[in-house]
Amino acid sequence: MTDQPIDRVHQAIASLAAASSPLSRDDRFFHDCVKRLAETYQAKFAFIGLFSDESKTSITTHAIWVGDRWADNFSYDLLGTPCADVLSYEQVFIPCDAATEYPDDAMLVDMQIDSYFGCDLLSPVNGKLGLVVVADTKPMEEDPWILTVLQLYADRIAMELDKGVADQEAALAASVFEGSMQAIMIADPDNCIRKVNPAFSEITGWAAEDIEGQPLSVLASGHHDEQVFEEIDKALAEEGRWQGELWSRRKNGEIYPEQRSVVVVKGDDGELKHYVNIFSDISTEKFAAERIQRLAYYDPVSDLPNRQLFQEKLSHFLERSEGSNKFLALLFFDLDGFKLINDTLGHAAGDKLIQIIAERLTERLSKADLIARIGGDEFAIVACLEHAEEVRELTEELLALVSQPCELENQKHSVTASVGISLHPSDGDTVQTLIKHADAAMYQAKEQGKNRYVFFEPKMNQWAVARLETIAQLRKAIAEKQFQLHYQPIYDTAGEKVVAIEALVRWIGDNGHLIMPGDFIPVAEDSGLIVPLGEWVLCEACRQAHTWWNAGLDFGRISVNISGRQFQEEGLVEVVGKALTHSGLPPLYLELEITESCAMSGPQEAVTQLEELRDLGVSLAIDDFGIAYSSMSYLKGFPVTRLKIDRAFVRDIPDDADDAAITAAIVAMGHSLGLDVVAEGVETEEQHAFLKSVRCDEIQGFMLGKPMPEDKMTLVLQHQSRSDEPAFSRLPGESSIQKAL
Repeated sequence: MTDQPIDRVHQAIASLAAASSPLSRDDRFFHDCVKRLAETYQAKFAFIGLFSDESKTSITTHAIWVGDRWADNFSYDLLGTPCADVLSYEQVFIPCDAATEYPDDAMLVDMQIDSYFGCDLLSPVNGKLGLVVVADTKPMEEDPWILTVLQLYADRIAMELDKGVADQEAALAASVFEGSMQAIMIADPDNCIRKVNPAFSEITGWAAEDIEGQPLSVLASGHHDEQVFEEIDKALAEEGRWQGELWSRRKNGEIYPEQRSVVVVKGDDGELKHYVNIFSDISTEKFAAERIQRLAYYDPVSDLPNRQLFQEKLSHFLERSEGSNKFLALLFFDLDGFKLINDTLGHAAGDKLIQIIAERLTERLSKADLIARIGGDEFAIVACLEHAEEVRELTEELLALVSQPCELENQKHSVTASVGISLHPSDGDTVQTLIKHADAAMYQAKEQGKNRYVFFEPKMNQWAVARLETIAQLRKAIAEKQFQLHYQPIYDTAGEKVVAIEALVRWIGDNGHLIMPGDFIPVAEDSGLIVPLGEWVLCEACRQAHTWWNAGLDFGRISVNISGRQFQEEGLVEVVGKALTHSGLPPLYLELEITESCAMSGPQEAVTQLEELRDLGVSLAIDDFGIAYSSMSYLKGFPVTRLKIDRAFVRDIPDDADDAAITAAIVAMGHSLGLDVVAEGVETEEQHAFLKSVRCDEIQGFMLGKPMPEDKMTLVLQHQSRSDEPAFSRLPGESSIQKAL
């Protein structure tokens, strides 16, 4: 190849025109093409390769030039070769070290190929046919026109393969122009359009007869200033070419992006003759790239900024706030109950809920505020305010908006939010510090009962660190099975017989001390560790119950709590079935307790889950009954056999008239539905007497028996099996069971 760009373009087009033959599958045409390509690029090798068969895993050369002669055709596999990359990516250019880059291509290595470039042969009728390649044993200088000119050859060869038209030199040159998939526009020195090809008309909407003779300015988009065109003119004057991205205008006025190359064409006298413009519409690629860019920074469900963009914007907020009398408030919102809706109603319903909440929050905020979705059920808001009281007012309004019912799956559903608030500059002056403090405050809001907001306090840092340590220790404890079950008896109302036993988990700390559930169950629930822990509890309780059953001890039933997180998990039925199978415990001796709030959060889905559990043969109870305002219509549809009155109603009876009335009503309602009723938290004679008077079926509490290890519970059952004395003595002093313990 010569050094001047315009000479290379002239030589390439002239060479293509010189490769003359009838427009048919005449081999002379293809032989001329590879020879001219080798000569044009001063390369040792050039060949045209076509797919060997429909599998498209190998190539057979159709014409090949080696050194100074044509060579015999051959076939080879594509795997591990640069040809495979050409067919995958349309074009490949390797200026040097090709054999090193493709060590598995034995032919490439044997021929000591150093530089390699190729284009695929794309037929508008039959798709990809093969490829055209130029290669050499020496490096090749990178030049943007190398692949541009080779693409012209590839287009023409593909046409020859696909169509079979006449072979006159003028027709051949015209076919390159007419058949190129890239738009070609030739302008005179005055920038007046003289000739365009069909691809130009297809891209711009201008017919040749309408655009030829018009100035180039009719295509101007108005998006570029004079500096851009000055740079183009300078490149054309100094280098004879320019390549880059421009915005142009179609005939209908639509603005679109294009990738354009412009080359100067001079006559034999060295005078400027034409400008050759070659361009393609890159709208699809451009807009796809913009969409990828948006996906990288915006949440696709809510269309709000994601965590990454939020942090960048928060950084800008902090920079702008320097020296201002206002302060920034960072609010972390975590939706309470979102996971339950997502798991029970499906991800589509969960996405709709996120969209509804996002719209409500966005509408309330000003344009100067920032809102983002930074997690599955988490939103972050930055507000620029003048007074601290404004933070409270704003947060309370936003909490009220979140808690409004949402229409999901033709039902009204509500969620609440736990909000943590950190303020700049008092709570931190960096993005990470403010986020960490707002996050810590948000967890405190959850710990305090949810549906509330909490301002960050320095002591929360210690709490957050302690919480992370607890999670780590809890994960280790689950792996090492550092847990033990204690068992609390449940009696008939007369206090004469143990009718059930509730299994309660205890954590044996590294120092051997028992850690009570209240200190680790909330963390296990929040972190998701309750799922593996709950499975262990279920299996261990079934194993112990089978031991009692096998020993002939009458324990009634073993009752195991199922957490809300467990109840929402797929595969709960399989976990329960596995525990029964492995332990050998008959299903009728197992009772599962599900909290009322868990059952009522998705009643229709809960019925399905409960029915599948009932079909295993186990019994079901609603725990903590009375605090979630169950609908009678839903309750009677639940396949449960027992209600457990929440201890909050038992604690103050019979002195509190309201609690006494509620307890009596729950007992009556349960009986009307054919359900047994259990009262929890019985600690006094007066409570026991009242429950007996309203005909409560079963009672449970410290007065009757505290949770105890397996060996002591076994003694209670053994004593009961040998004695006619009531298991619970209501007279002052110790019962014989208590003495036995």
